Amino acid sequence: MRELAALAGIGLALVAALGALVVLLIIRRRKAAALAEPELAEDAPAPIVRRRSFGPGSAVAQSQSPAADAAPDLPAFVTAAQAAAAHEAATAPPAAETAAPARLPATIAGALRQAVVFRQAFPPAPAGARSFYGGVPFTPAPLDWPRSPRTGLPLHFLLQVDCAAVAPRARLGVLPGSGALLFFADLAAAPGTGHPAHGRVIWLDEADDATWTEADPPGDLPPAYGDTTAQAWPWALDAADAPQVLPRWPFAPAVIELTAAAHDPAAPPLTWPEGSTTADALLAAQGSPVAVFALSPNDFNVGDDGLMDRPWPGFPHDWLAIQTLVAMLSREAGRTMPAAARTLWPQAGEDERRALLARIASECGEWHALARTKPAFADVTEPVRQAFWEWFSGYAPLARLVAPRGCVTAVETTLHALPGSTAPFPDELVARLAYRHALAVRTAARVHARVPDRLLAAPSETESDQSDRTGRELLLLELSADEALGHHLGDHVLQFWIAPDDLAERRFETAEMIAPAV
Repeated sequence: MRELAALAGIGLALVAALGALVVLLIIRRRKAAALAEPELAEDAPAPIVRRRSFGPGSAVAQSQSPAADAAPDLPAFVTAAQAAAAHEAATAPPAAETAAPARLPATIAGALRQAVVFRQAFPPAPAGARSFYGGVPFTPAPLDWPRSPRTGLPLHFLLQVDCAAVAPRARLGVLPGSGALLFFADLAAAPGTGHPAHGRVIWLDEADDATWTEADPPGDLPPAYGDTTAQAWPWALDAADAPQVLPRWPFAPAVIELTAAAHDPAAPPLTWPEGSTTADALLAAQGSPVAVFALSPNDFNVGDDGLMDRPWPGFPHDWLAIQTLVAMLSREAGRTMPAAARTLWPQAGEDERRALLARIASECGEWHALARTKPAFADVTEPVRQAFWEWFSGYAPLARLVAPRGCVTAVETTLHALPGSTAPFPDELVARLAYRHALAVRTAARVHARVPDRLLAAPSETESDQSDRTGRELLLLELSADEALGHHLGDHVLQFWIAPDDLAERRFETAEMIAPAV
């Protein structure tokens, strides 16, 4: 009986499944009939099915779509933004017509197409230069030395230009053809340290060269860069070592044309055009080629005797050279951390390195104090020279890092302070320093040229917009940072500006000096 009951249950299940299939077939046939007779569905059109089709024939299928798509083409937020922009455009006042740029005055346009650059004489001649950086001015009579309106202290003398040495065409009809231009600035603090910039321009018109003599600087002239002495002057450890006057380097004015260097040959550049064309013009103005073979630590290798090589047997040649080397070594020891000194003295422990750096600073202080008691350019006797070099070589890992710059500073200081004193120095060494005073140099790769100091030329591009000033005034002079000249200006330049009419009428008291960042 149980088997019969099970069979009966299976039979009923099969009947139910067949009934369900029949019902599904009937429903499908009715749907197919409805699709085959669209006139019966006029009151209820089938919804349009939206599909993304990227295959062949998709363009045809889209062009045969049954009706215009009533759905929006853009998201609501995009539509709202477009409507707002259209409303703003409709209600905005009409834009003012852009005026054509005014034509530059002929004098200013002429200055932007040229530059009077300063070709230095290296090594400097003993006497006779009428154009020079630093030192003290040459004047035909006692000079009424200009003073700072901020502090009342004397300004620092920057340079003197012999106007007669400037080519007539480069004077642009406004620069004097005789006499000398003297430029002064307040360098008690370096530019960018928060002090306002002050400068003066003086024109001395005197044709009788025989009456010109060195002016005496005022006794209260402050040290140059007294606030940053150690950074500005390699031989200094404090403001007591800072000089009052800048290094004296003679130069000759030379003219270069910049028309070809402009982006548009029909219009001059409003700022200094740095590029290969300008570099080539500066190289041509430099004249004699200058080699680039700078001193490096490899010139001061340690020999088998434990002593460092010297650039020549008589180095250090004077007491200022010793003072320079020990001041630089002292600063290097002071900023070298014991952990970082591991690369210099890998066999020493950290405590030993710390004690070593402290001993270097202490012994440098003794040498420096001794050197300050001696005349700066007095010769060093051979026993003292030998004792110093043995001591200096004892710290060779650190001393080799400062020796190249120390040697350059010592030699250049002697050359500018005692013009014509090249006898102690090998010709090869002097030639290796010449690139520091060149307008441009050529290497195997290309011509290298810094932005030069210049007269009546385009200004450097600065952080502040000076386009309005450039259209109204002449850049009378621009000086850039140059360690060799004692121009420790950081990322600033000194610019002297004057109106063309004021320059033509010799109203140099109207010239304004600024110190913008570049």
